[in-house]
Amino acid sequence: MRNITATLLLVLMAAMIINCIPMNTSQRCSCKGTVKALRCHNISEVRVYPSSAFCDRTEIVVKRKMGGKVCLDPASRQGKQILSSNLSPDRWSPVKCRS
Repeated sequence: MRNITATLLLVLMAAMIINCIPMNTSQRCSCKGTVKALRCHNISEVRVYPSSAFCDRTEIVVKRKMGGKVCLDPASRQGKQILSSNLSPDRWSPVKCRS
């Protein structure tokens, strides 16, 4: 009886571990493609998603004032500026344009 219990427990633990490991992380990212830059006056809010177990890259999602969302390339100049501004991750933050 002990062997059966131990075997069932081992199988259950293995199934839980396998379920927690994403098979293809790129399938769970929000951004399929990115743009290098947007005009600042067209941006209403920005949200930064740090890399995680679900997506292996940092993503910057931008809400446009006219509607819609666009993904900004984190390696671009504008993307680096947004990342260096220390926005709260996983929260929409307003953007202030420089004059």
